[in-house]
Amino acid sequence: MKDNNEITLKIIGKMEDFKKNLIEKGYEIRGNFILYDVYMIPQDLDIQRMTIRDIISKSIIIRKVDDLYNSEIRNDVVYKIKEYDEKGDIISQNSIKLRIIDQNDGVNFFESIGYKKLMIITEEDFVYSNGEISIATKNIKDGDNLIEVEARFNTKYSTLDELKKYLKNEKLSLDFSNCFVKKAEIELSKIMNRS
Repeated sequence: MKDNNEITLKIIGKMEDFKKNLIEKGYEIRGNFILYDVYMIPQDLDIQRMTIRDIISKSIIIRKVDDLYNSEIRNDVVYKIKEYDEKGDIISQNSIKLRIIDQNDGVNFFESIGYKKLMIITEEDFVYSNGEISIATKNIKDGDNLIEVEARFNTKYSTLDELKKYLKNEKLSLDFSNCFVKKAEIELSKIMNRS
């Protein structure tokens, strides 16, 4: 079980300009991977009567990680547990992972026990570090450009307030109006609005 908290912010402007700015500030690439996430929910879930957040909370993620930096592929079943405050900010979260051999086999297994595909999200991440802090850029296919900074990986900046202050001092092109951007909620909202 992974227990952590993180800040996820939208990037203002182009991803390539943001990455170039990180390099100019002394950050180095420490990772590069592509996530292929298949969100699955119980077939009998009446999503028309639920909020986006409630639907996501019932989902299981069948994830393939193509780790380009380390030349390996991993497959996991992931279940996320998040706790929110009254403003909708994430105050704590956990994830439970189960390693599997193949993503398609994982999807087939869950379909055979009564789950269905909700959506698929693909993103490419680059992890940058300057020795003090690690920042993951997240390029969501047909979606937003985000960054994620996890408090558990940054011992010097171990609280969310310290992370926010650090990022603001870095003068990066980030939108601080929402420090808890939820990519799955954004993507599911787009799907629900189309149907």
